[in-house]
Amino acid sequence: MHRTRIRFFQLFLLAGIASCSLPPTATIPASPQPIRVALSPALEPVRDALHVCAVSLPGIALIVDQVPESAYDFNSSDIVLWWGNKPDDASFAFQIAEDELLVIVNPDNLNTEFTSSELSAIFNGRIAHWTEFSIFDDQVSVWIYPEGSILNKVFKSAVLGEQGYSRLSHLAPSPGPMLEEISADPGAIGFIPRGWMTNDLSAAEIDPALQISLRRPVLALLNSEPKTGVQELLACLQTGDGQEILKTKYDQPPN
Repeated sequence: MHRTRIRFFQLFLLAGIASCSLPPTATIPASPQPIRVALSPALEPVRDALHVCAVSLPGIALIVDQVPESAYDFNSSDIVLWWGNKPDDASFAFQIAEDELLVIVNPDNLNTEFTSSELSAIFNGRIAHWTEFSIFDDQVSVWIYPEGSILNKVFKSAVLGEQGYSRLSHLAPSPGPMLEEISADPGAIGFIPRGWMTNDLSAAEIDPALQISLRRPVLALLNSEPKTGVQELLACLQTGDGQEILKTKYDQPPN
């Protein structure tokens, strides 16, 4: 009997030790929600804001693809970031900033103010040399973007109307290369979105009415109502940490 009690006590003790040594039940964290964003080359400055939002939102896994404006596809992207007015095939549009095209010239160029008629003549090719209306002695080098670019379309509509760009225009694939080319060519002139401006170049002064016509919204386009993760990302870009970054590059969107 005594041995039986001892054995029972030993088994009870071992069972107690075993129960104390069991690992705690692990809680498997939910997988981050993948969100794919299509970013056009014109809106590359928005990438910094997207990065800040991704860091502040651990519940999402952000994937950013640089996609030409003409090739975006809602079937492969949750959000399309768009420069310009809302296209017809987008169901929803959320404004995150306001941008405008700025006319820029090489720092050596003494011409920093242009009338609308002068810009029209320059980009149409009717003025081929700067001495035709100033003392700056250099050949005019017009820089634009490839055919189909929304930047080209907006600038042409506001500055040239029914006229075409100069047949001698040089093509820059995006605003980044445009900046490099104009910085390297004393006779160069072109245009970039404000979000791309650097301290190396200054924007030329143009007619206020013309400048207003070159303003466009920066939009987040969706083809369906936003789900939780997308809503959080949009909120970050519109009113959160992402918006604070956008304010350093763009004008605030109107209320």
